[in-house]
Amino acid sequence: MLLVWILLPLPAAAQENAGKQAISDGKSEAKAAALPEIKITTGRVRPGTLEDIARTGSKTDTPLRDIPASIAVVPASVLQEQGVTDMNDAMRNVSSVQPLMGGGYGFGNSFTSRGLALSYLRDDLPDGGAQNSYFRTMYDVDRIEVLKGPGSALFGVAGPGGSINMITKKPQYNFDLSVGTMLGSFGTRNGYLDLTGAIPYMPNMAGRVIANMEHTDGFRGLERNIVEASPSFIWRLAPNRTLLIDFDHREMKIKPDNYGILFDFNSNIANVSRESRYYSPFNKTDHTINRLGLIHNWAISDVLSMRTAFTFDARTLEIVRNGGGNQGNAAGISTGRDARSQFDIAGYTQLQNEFIWKTNTGPVKHTFLGGFEYKNTDITTTRSDFTLANVNIFNPVNMETSLNGLTRRPIFDRRISSDQTSFYAQDQIDLTDKFKLRLGIRNDLVKYSDKGFQFVSGNYGYREIVQTKSLTTYSTGGVYQPTKNLAFYAGYSTGAFINLATEGQAVSTAPETSDQIEVGAKTTLLDGKADFNVALFQTSRSNYFITLPGSGGQATQDGNDRSRGVEMSLGVRPMPGLNIIGNGVWMDPETLSRNVATNAVLGITRSVFGTRPAGVATHMGSLWGTYTLQSGLARGLMLGFGVTYKGDSYADTLNLLKIPSYVVLDAAVSYRVKRVDLAVNIKNLTDATYYTNPTFAGALPGNPLSAFGSIRFNFN
Repeated sequence: MLLVWILLPLPAAAQENAGKQAISDGKSEAKAAALPEIKITTGRVRPGTLEDIARTGSKTDTPLRDIPASIAVVPASVLQEQGVTDMNDAMRNVSSVQPLMGGGYGFGNSFTSRGLALSYLRDDLPDGGAQNSYFRTMYDVDRIEVLKGPGSALFGVAGPGGSINMITKKPQYNFDLSVGTMLGSFGTRNGYLDLTGAIPYMPNMAGRVIANMEHTDGFRGLERNIVEASPSFIWRLAPNRTLLIDFDHREMKIKPDNYGILFDFNSNIANVSRESRYYSPFNKTDHTINRLGLIHNWAISDVLSMRTAFTFDARTLEIVRNGGGNQGNAAGISTGRDARSQFDIAGYTQLQNEFIWKTNTGPVKHTFLGGFEYKNTDITTTRSDFTLANVNIFNPVNMETSLNGLTRRPIFDRRISSDQTSFYAQDQIDLTDKFKLRLGIRNDLVKYSDKGFQFVSGNYGYREIVQTKSLTTYSTGGVYQPTKNLAFYAGYSTGAFINLATEGQAVSTAPETSDQIEVGAKTTLLDGKADFNVALFQTSRSNYFITLPGSGGQATQDGNDRSRGVEMSLGVRPMPGLNIIGNGVWMDPETLSRNVATNAVLGITRSVFGTRPAGVATHMGSLWGTYTLQSGLARGLMLGFGVTYKGDSYADTLNLLKIPSYVVLDAAVSYRVKRVDLAVNIKNLTDATYYTNPTFAGALPGNPLSAFGSIRFNFN
């Protein structure tokens, strides 16, 4: 049926769709079959403003104004204006979010917010772990929502810094087709298709197919090849019930770089070309994801609704990357280099059932959320390490080209399993039109095991870890709204989860925990022409995996951090056609662990207590503005300009290896001619040399001056 639908002549599909829409109310069967729009933002509600609804904050249809937490929204329109193709560029639009090498390791997305790790959701459901994650593109993204701070009371496994929720495009009843391509620097090229509409001869169903193919040679040879396809269907079972079925297939082959440009003996980034390469030429990752999702929505009455969701996510990941390595010594030689080969097979199954009940107790209004969740995780993983030769950081030649002939050290061969049963509840209480409260609680009963072989203290032997943990987390807060355009709020939340990542040599025996207290204000000013949000926060994180200097590149559960600061975001529309968005943060992140770490090259051993967590800048900000001509021959021409600033950070927990701050300028121009969108995006206008984030003993160079042109054809 899918093939028939795709191959049906487009005019015929459009004609049939138009015919259905023309049926009168007297022939209302077609009207009953009209599919409900996904409630994100409609009409004059702008994404991220007080009236906008972001389910990431409450799992209900509560507007952002009434939620006692900070939630950022990045809509597809901004992503398209900026020519965003990956998460690093997308997250520039969210205050305090910074890329992190640990967890992504050059092939997957890993970020911190407010100095602490973020987790991922996809359409409100967990999307794999934060470590050994995957490279996310924007091909099927409708918008991105970012909840700041622990979200365990709603989502269970949720990062202390917050949760990134990728909201995907859903099937629509009206016919729409977009096809396009992009060409650009570093041999970049891609092609995509987005087709949606009613399915012929099945008036109660609509479908959508989105596909994307991407290739880039990459700056410094960091090649990337991605193939993605996401078919989805929505079926109107009854006037008040729908079933959404979606499937995602992703194949990603990416060359990772865990070194970047290494530091020298003076703890400065080596004075070499930014195109220098220290990574092993045979580095590679091969990641395949197949994810099936089913969501049943049932509007039982005007005040009671139920949502049932099921997902099965199967992933295979083959990694060959560099692991340990040191800065250059007095002779300019980097020692301690190794390679790591790992293969993971993972399966994630989740069943969730929740209801929303709106009721009153006298004059007090309640929006009550209750839910049950079952989650199974099953991972098999093997890893081996290989010792590599030393390298001259000022002349990195004669790099190894194969693992053949290298001494292999087995690190582990194990199976990680988990069964988690959860119950959660939340009550959003409108005491009056001005005073509102939120109370939330969740309990996760986690039974997990880690069984297999592990290399410990020179011995490779079998061991078992079997644990059962009961984790209870909370979320509470209040909102005061003196006017409809101003809301003050205060909130407190806690987080707890078992980290089942395969990066550590063994799973955690204690839960990773976090908590946050936050106060802030959200407002709309200048008769709706400006939006401004500000938040003061203190967030802490304990018992997380961290790779300390002197650990041989092995992660241990010794992380313990605290971050406090202030962040803000704004949106301004002073005149027709002119739009400006911006964000900024100042914070004071601090390591509270009292572990002792060693820099063997410099001969320094001391406690990491009081230092800044690796990879975290204390201040950063961005500004993006566009102007669209409103009249004349060039009406519709859009000009865009942006600036991104990031303060200095450190590559190590001893704070000896500093990465300098940077400023990067970007520009864009686009024009729509009838059904054709043309765009050119220029990155790093001044060709500045800068470093996006630290690696294990170096810093990863950002892309030089580059340009990307795209063309999109729209048929609707």
